[in-house]
Amino acid sequence: MIVPGWQPTVAQVRAGAGGAVLAVAGALLRRPDAVVLAVPMLVIAVWGVLRRPTDAPDVADAIDHSTLREGEATTWRVEVRTADELDGVGVVLWAPPYAELDPPWGELVATHRANADGTSSAVAAIAMRTTRWGRRSVGPARVVASSPWGAFRWTSANTGSRLITTLPLPAVFDATAPATHAAGLVGLDRSVRPGDGSEFASIRPFQAGDRLRRIHWPRSLRSGALHVTSTWADHDRHVVLVVDACNDIGDSDGIDGRASSLDTTVRAAGALAEHHLRRGDRVALVVLGARGIVRVPAAAGTRHLRRVLDSLAAIEPATSIRDDARHQLGLTGGSLVMMLSPMVSDVPLQRAISLAGRGIAVVVVDTLPDGITDADPDDPFRALAWRIRLLERSRELRAVGAAGVPVVAWRGPGSLDQVLRDLARRRSTPHVSRR
Repeated sequence: MIVPGWQPTVAQVRAGAGGAVLAVAGALLRRPDAVVLAVPMLVIAVWGVLRRPTDAPDVADAIDHSTLREGEATTWRVEVRTADELDGVGVVLWAPPYAELDPPWGELVATHRANADGTSSAVAAIAMRTTRWGRRSVGPARVVASSPWGAFRWTSANTGSRLITTLPLPAVFDATAPATHAAGLVGLDRSVRPGDGSEFASIRPFQAGDRLRRIHWPRSLRSGALHVTSTWADHDRHVVLVVDACNDIGDSDGIDGRASSLDTTVRAAGALAEHHLRRGDRVALVVLGARGIVRVPAAAGTRHLRRVLDSLAAIEPATSIRDDARHQLGLTGGSLVMMLSPMVSDVPLQRAISLAGRGIAVVVVDTLPDGITDADPDDPFRALAWRIRLLERSRELRAVGAAGVPVVAWRGPGSLDQVLRDLARRRSTPHVSRR
């Protein structure tokens, strides 16, 4: 229990009581040596009482950066200001999970300094490095101020907590596969429709409305009639990232250690979003299994990448098992759906099969880490249950593949090249879809 105001310390009570006992005992027993030993203790105790502060200090805390990437660091600062003189200020900060503090235990002692306005202040700074994505609270903190000679101590109530957002650090990803065909007319990829673009299509006779800069003069001079070069229109893809947050399998050690299935899923989603947005594509995000309906509409640009990363950082796994049909809004035949899932729940499996049956290109990215297959050897029943679940998972993945949905394991750069090439070839052939 925290007692308000300045309270005497154990050293102050010991000096006053001990000095008084020695002085009385020396006088009664006629021992001048005891009186000599008591005088310094009584002087310090009286001096501490005379220098006792009268007002409670003002405490203000702040954090340098409220938004970080995994592995980045920030500084939490607290300033204690008072009109009286202080001997020192001690600070203890409660750190959130997946955070490294410097000093390691969040304990720091700061000395005071005199200000020009006659007050004194002390500033304590604790560095903090966050190692995993998510939204967490830093604090509360306990601040303890001591008067000169450590005679009196003032303890603050817990300071307020500061919310920090740690954005996932996208994994390294790159793809050289051609784009699937879409009906758009802007972007970096070639469309199946002729139009104003950058990729050569053919040379044809001049028509009304053609631009003069498109005239192909060598062919026109040889044939005696104007000919122009035609191009394929450029298009942007509509990429929908579906993140499975129904389960978080495995232990997470942050950015520096082992990754759980949700760590791999979130970082892979960030890598795919960054890759496609830098190419000029439109990216949407849908999260399954999280509290509420987490959905980011399709958009393009670098600002949209920040929206996607903020939504990924806000994921709370296994907070909702409802599969809402509103997640299908905005999907057309030209959309490319990338479902990132460890594939241990039937919700994403049924969703992938349903979307593929509507004629939508779907790619399932398996984000179950390799080390997760090793179950707990100390619990044979748990190991047997996990082995049975892995066998069922293999059967379900074969069923998804039989439904025409490719399944590929996440391996970083080049993971999806072959699958995207197969999808591009498949989109150019006739196919049957349910309506």
